[in-house]
Amino acid sequence: MEFDKFTDLELRKKDELAAMKRLATGLLLLMTTVYIAARYFEGTWGWIGYVQATAEAAMVGALADWFAVTALFRHPMGLRIPHTAIIPRRKDTIANQFGIFVQQNFLSEDVISQKIRSMSLSRRVAAWISERDNAAAIAEQVTAGLAGVVRVMNDEDIQALIERKVVERIRSTSFAPMIGDLLTFITSGQRQQDLFDAAVRVGLYLLEDSDEDIRSTVTRETPWWFPSSVDQAIYHRIVRSVSKMLYEMQTDIYHPMRVRLVQMINEFLNDLKHSDAIRDKEVMLKNDLLEEPAVIDFTRSLWTDIRAALLRQSENPDAELRRAIEDSVIRFGQSILNDPVLEAKIDGWADDSARYLIRTYGHEVADLISKTIESWDPEVTSERIEIQIGRDLQFIRINGTVVGGLAGLTIYTISELPALMNLHWPL
Repeated sequence: MEFDKFTDLELRKKDELAAMKRLATGLLLLMTTVYIAARYFEGTWGWIGYVQATAEAAMVGALADWFAVTALFRHPMGLRIPHTAIIPRRKDTIANQFGIFVQQNFLSEDVISQKIRSMSLSRRVAAWISERDNAAAIAEQVTAGLAGVVRVMNDEDIQALIERKVVERIRSTSFAPMIGDLLTFITSGQRQQDLFDAAVRVGLYLLEDSDEDIRSTVTRETPWWFPSSVDQAIYHRIVRSVSKMLYEMQTDIYHPMRVRLVQMINEFLNDLKHSDAIRDKEVMLKNDLLEEPAVIDFTRSLWTDIRAALLRQSENPDAELRRAIEDSVIRFGQSILNDPVLEAKIDGWADDSARYLIRTYGHEVADLISKTIESWDPEVTSERIEIQIGRDLQFIRINGTVVGGLAGLTIYTISELPALMNLHWPL
């Protein structure tokens, strides 16, 4: 989607913004008319002074808030007053700060690590695979790959392999490149787009779950003289912008950020195949996991179930084999659920992996966000932001008119109290 072309939703919001501007301006004109009329009839009635003071203060409040709101997006009345047209003038600075904000608040190692640990990832996965329906879905995919291999395997050879060689083979095998090749295959073609869509949904979940953190950060980072309503408007704009960007990434496979993230994934897959650091982590993980009783029991029970299924249905392995794999997957999930040490190790691996990704590629995502915003036209950027939050900002003008009028009425009433007291209670 071209940035300077408005969507139907934005065009509708643009019409709503225009209507709110007319309402706020109309209220200013009404107060001006009331003020002129009050001046004309000044001295005719005793209460006319209250009307005049109210209208006068309402005009001042309306004009002040009109200036404040307009100064965010353009120079009021075309006058190049300092510290006006803030958004178009400081777009690149905002882009850089927004990229830093995303990196510090979304792509921080501690933030992601805390989120992963709070999700209890291994327990969730274990609980998921412990469900019969989910285990059946896994078994269906595994069976398709195992069918050809099973036909050429001899039971005695496999038993000997499990008893004498499997641990040694696991220790000597570098799984990272294999995982890299497997993930390359899994993420090829349409599967890559499907996985990316799932990742975007996770991003939307994290965005929603970080609501209070974003709100407090916006309040802390904006100037002290910004009204709280502007803080809220900026907060809503940030959330809507990120959400909009995620939705655009989900729907547009040629979105620049989506293309760049795909490139980053490919770089990560390349690291899996060739990085010495990942290879060292793999060795440590294998040593830890192979010493776990739950892992040893799982390996033995997996072969027992598969061998029993093959012995019973060597000619027709589908039903029994699939059921055996289902049971093994469920048992593995239950082993994780019942073994806090194994669960902690898997969570630690997930945490280390996430930290590695953030540490290695987080700054590139932030830089991509900054460069993307910097490439936008300043005037169009300002207009699009105004379309999104301008309707809410018009309420500031309306509130300024009302509050100004009430303030004027209050001040005038206080100033008239001595005269009223002398009138009703002469000393």
